[in-house]
Amino acid sequence: MNVFSAAPATRECDSWHTISPQARRAALERYGNFVLAYSVAFQPGLSHFGDEEGFLAYRMVGRTAFVLADPLAPRARWAALVDSFVREKGDVTFWQVSRPMAKLLAERGFTVNELGLESWIALDGYDFAGPRKRSFRTAVNRFVRTGHRVAELSPAMFDPARLEAISLGWRRTRTNRRRELSFLVRPVVLGEEPGVRKFFLLDGEGRPVAFAFFDPLYEDGHIVGYLSATRRWLPETDSLAAHFLVRRAIETFQGEGVLRLHLGLMPFHRIHDKEFTKDWLTRRAFRFMHTNWLAQRLVYPTQSLARHKESYGGKGRQTYCAMNTPPALPRLLKLVRACNIL
Repeated sequence: MNVFSAAPATRECDSWHTISPQARRAALERYGNFVLAYSVAFQPGLSHFGDEEGFLAYRMVGRTAFVLADPLAPRARWAALVDSFVREKGDVTFWQVSRPMAKLLAERGFTVNELGLESWIALDGYDFAGPRKRSFRTAVNRFVRTGHRVAELSPAMFDPARLEAISLGWRRTRTNRRRELSFLVRPVVLGEEPGVRKFFLLDGEGRPVAFAFFDPLYEDGHIVGYLSATRRWLPETDSLAAHFLVRRAIETFQGEGVLRLHLGLMPFHRIHDKEFTKDWLTRRAFRFMHTNWLAQRLVYPTQSLARHKESYGGKGRQTYCAMNTPPALPRLLKLVRACNIL
């Protein structure tokens, strides 16, 4: 019998209950087959609601709870977790959840909007032929010719100041140069992280000039894929460094029999909002962010991000956000704060 379902949800889901890193690791390896599973378990700054048998991750912004992705829990426990959490927090929003979670939330009166596609590629038989993947071939030729190589190494092998310089140098070239993004994007960690694969681009003298980190996805204790979570390079380094790093990582994963490489979210890309009861203001805000040139330049370049991820020739699945407390505008503004964009 499912003890969690039979017992009062409020007792089993006390938010004060501290979930140890070991318990979060165990839940990740059992139920973490979705893109943001590693973030749900280990992103700094998130709180956890539930117990060792399953939990969700969230961040409070004012009185609004922002829940990240699906719970790390058996599907049968999702409803009890959600109901108990909503009873305690009241004003709740969910972000980048799957269709089953969106359906569960819609049944509880949440408005549900499409958030954008998550993209992924099947690694079995994947290659780098064809015009769409020319940049991967160019990257290999260019960097090999200049004596560069990619190696999967421990960050402890390098001067921390050198890795920090790469990270900060890259960030200064981005729209959000002053802040490290969070919540929907896991902040970069330059040290060791259990299960995270870390590849470095080294110059002819063995110095790192770029890196790419990959978060693991698990199912029943087995690795089923990785998420391309972080790619950064020094400003003076050719931007094709990212293609070289990802190609070498893909080849490594293929040699290990890994099934999928996930490329993450394409925010606001190909949203239609035809299935669930949507919030019209949220839909308009997403479309504005994705089509307005000033928003693309000053806030977040979602269009160029989508073009890059689609160049891999992979597949996509829709993700969703949901709210239970109108109006939507204050919660959309709080999301910007939750993500550390402004």
